[in-house]
Amino acid sequence: MNRAVWTIGEPPSANLLPPQTREGPARVLFLHAMEVGFATTTENLIHYAADRADIDALHVRLAMPRWLKIACTQSPFPVGELDYRYLRHMLFWRMHLRTLLGPGRALPPDRFDAVHITTQQRALIIRDFARPGANPTRTKFAVNLDATLRNWESMRGLRRLAPPFDRSIEGRILRSADMLACATTWAAESCVGQYAAVRDRVVIHKPCAIVLPRDGAPEDLRRPGGLVRIVFVGGNWADKGGPRLLRWHQQRWADRAELHIVSGSAPPDASARNVVWHARVPHGILVGRLLPSMDIFAVPTKWDTFMIAAQEAQAAGLPVVTTRTGGVAECVLDGTTGFLCDPESDEQYIRALEGLLADAGLRARMGAAAARHARTALSADVWHTHLLNNLVALADERPLLARPEGLSTP
Repeated sequence: MNRAVWTIGEPPSANLLPPQTREGPARVLFLHAMEVGFATTTENLIHYAADRADIDALHVRLAMPRWLKIACTQSPFPVGELDYRYLRHMLFWRMHLRTLLGPGRALPPDRFDAVHITTQQRALIIRDFARPGANPTRTKFAVNLDATLRNWESMRGLRRLAPPFDRSIEGRILRSADMLACATTWAAESCVGQYAAVRDRVVIHKPCAIVLPRDGAPEDLRRPGGLVRIVFVGGNWADKGGPRLLRWHQQRWADRAELHIVSGSAPPDASARNVVWHARVPHGILVGRLLPSMDIFAVPTKWDTFMIAAQEAQAAGLPVVTTRTGGVAECVLDGTTGFLCDPESDEQYIRALEGLLADAGLRARMGAAAARHARTALSADVWHTHLLNNLVALADERPLLARPEGLSTP
């Protein structure tokens, strides 16, 4: 059950804290990040925890105060991590959370059997409870992450110019956690291999979004005989490769395909031919009607860790064309549910999209495989239930299960 859902800055509800001693269900505190895809994961966990009789959950949405946003602002110049933005996030979030979490604070850890924190940038505070005598009730701490700093550096080809103080502190967090819930094997292997986290404490938690039943059958939503519809979904228009896709479309496919752009940051261009500018779309409409009415999902992103939007597109039966980066290959099956391309190769993207535009049968086969993959390996029911099961096991001091039983995943 959900005891309460509290957004920092709002008055706390009267039943904010669970009983002083455990009376049955595991008392779990969720400290949720609310940026980008983490907000989707937050709402999913709130949804699934509501029906759990074995969990007494308090959810706290960690809205960033203005001072913290300013303190963690990224340098506008490529400085090779010399601005220590990642380190600043860890240090200043610890400072902020110390006003909330601790003996005599609004959220005393001894009222919980387990504390789940998203992400490790907010989790340095667990070091305060790792010292001898600081955690007499032995509250367990779980950290949920999509990538480590070393993951990000390798994915972005970052040339590090700064001493690795931030890596060192991140390593202390990862080794102190009682459980690490990693979005992909790619992130999990970094935790174990590059930071010496204990493997038995590492589980996989794919942050798959809930996909509601579509508003109509695909044959009702897609227009037979019309232009092939390509859809782009991405909040960050530039980093997600929107300008590249628009350029390719206008140069090559404007007479053969209709490009739909779902992005709050994309500047509409009235002169672009056969382009539909949707701006931001409510999530229910996006997954329930817009995506199922499309034919191809294309996001030539610079980098990504998992790509929830690609999972949603596959659930809608769309072949995906995106970048071979981070843990995306654990979401999109290259050659089966779509095509993964080198981020620097326009030629690979163009070839993949040309093939799908020219071959309706290929679109249908890949779309069907994508829908099957989404229903099985990328089921939100499976992955969020798996995480909650592990949190109960953590509270009960039982062994953790790295992956859901009976699920074959790449």
